[in-house]
Amino acid sequence: MTLYHLDLEKAITAIKEKKAKTVCIQLPEGMKPQAEEIKQELADKTNARILIWLGSNFGACDIPLGLQRMGVDLLISWGHNRFNKKDGW
Repeated sequence: MTLYHLDLEKAITAIKEKKAKTVCIQLPEGMKPQAEEIKQELADKTNARILIWLGSNFGACDIPLGLQRMGVDLLISWGHNRFNKKDGW
């Protein structure tokens, strides 16, 4: 049972628009139990390789290091509040 509304369709659209082949998803601790479910849905609907960042996520300033070396095309970071009120990301 998912406890959060994640709006996965927005993530799927972003992955497709960017033509991302490798995507990293970053979740706060409370959302990590749903990580595999999120990963599977994104992978199934985009054919992208989805990586789950298991490190910290304390907000927009806590960006994972080394993503370029890992070949990540797109980082999707979920939190508990909107970062940009204009488009919801």
